[in-house]
Amino acid sequence: MVQGSLSESSRQCGDPSCACAHDPARKHGPHLYFRYKYRGRVRSVYVPPEAEASFREAQVKWQQFQNLGAEVSAENREQLLRSLEREKEKARARRLKARRESSRD
Repeated sequence: MVQGSLSESSRQCGDPSCACAHDPARKHGPHLYFRYKYRGRVRSVYVPPEAEASFREAQVKWQQFQNLGAEVSAENREQLLRSLEREKEKARARRLKARRESSRD
């Protein structure tokens, strides 16, 4: 599992005699890059073709981890909201009871 993103891009090489210099459709690539944040800055690293499968697998595992975290978070949120609602109901019941007792006096 690895946090970051993968992106593909095609590039012009800079050689004026290369076909990519004259025809945008003949750019080199697509090449895979791994992007991640480190100390507040985005870094980008070229991923060679022989490492592509492991980076893609790590990315899938990161997505699965995020999805699982989102599910846990949603359940925790619901539990907290139910708890808050129960506390509100208890407070309403106490106020109602206090009103009834004060009206009897």
